[in-house]
Amino acid sequence: MNARVCCSLIAVLLCLSVCLSTTDAKKHVRGKRNARLSPAKPGVCPDDKDMIGVCVEDCFGDRECPDDEKCCSNGCGHQCMPPYIVVKPGFCPETVGFGPCVEKCSGDGSCPNNQKCCSNGCGHQCMAPYRVVKPGFCPETVGFGPCVEKCSGDGSCPNNQKCCSNGCGHQCMAPYRAEKPGSCPKPIGFGLCAEMCSSDNNCPNNQKCCSNGCGHQCMAPYTAVKPGSCPKPIGAGLCVEKCSGDGSCPNNQKCCSNGCGHQCMAPYREKPGVCPVSFAGVKGRCAEELCVSDFDCPRNQKCCSSFCGGRMCTPAS
Repeated sequence: MNARVCCSLIAVLLCLSVCLSTTDAKKHVRGKRNARLSPAKPGVCPDDKDMIGVCVEDCFGDRECPDDEKCCSNGCGHQCMPPYIVVKPGFCPETVGFGPCVEKCSGDGSCPNNQKCCSNGCGHQCMAPYRVVKPGFCPETVGFGPCVEKCSGDGSCPNNQKCCSNGCGHQCMAPYRAEKPGSCPKPIGFGLCAEMCSSDNNCPNNQKCCSNGCGHQCMAPYTAVKPGSCPKPIGAGLCVEKCSGDGSCPNNQKCCSNGCGHQCMAPYREKPGVCPVSFAGVKGRCAEELCVSDFDCPRNQKCCSSFCGGRMCTPAS
């Protein structure tokens, strides 16, 4: 009798054990399914490519994690981790008054598009960022730069630089400011077909970004013409543009033609006195150009036209 009772009790206990195990398994599966179906918490799981964690499933969904932690991969299993905080470019606008005392976001990563998670004076909510706009204007794009976004707004650029288009991407550039005083000199012939500047702001001192007849380069501005006249060129000099106007020459020098190019020269200034109406000249050299200006003549002599077509130094009358 006692043996039968013992056997019966053992059988009942075995049945209860199987039933409880089955119920626990069903609950586990149901909980696993519910956890995975539950809405994900805001934020992003950290990248697990460099992780090698414990190969255990400590969680099946964000719902099983405390506070704002998420159920994330550790490289082998899953465990609760703080979310990766995404910081979007820009700044939160200054709070004005008080908004709802509700936490509608937990970080920039939980906000759509370019919005940031900002304080409303009591809680937090997604808002469009305040973008710092520095004074000045972006220079006009010349050609195409790297197709890379090196900045996201003026606030991400150092000093007074602005985030400007380079023709394909965006990069920090010195702002275009009001034009420098003066006018660009008229192009003489054709210069280098290259864009060496895009605005006056790219040029040093008082120089301006001017057309050279093909491209653009920094040049001294055209200023008031200095007193005096350019000496008459004798033959042909270097075919090089060493100056662009009187303003690019030192002291009282002027930008004059050398017969092919232009260079800085001392101005031609007449000496006091008047050339004689006629003079005998020097036989055999009468038609030669023995001087170009009064400065070629000694003392008070002037460079005067001879009766046979040349120019000679002669005492003034």
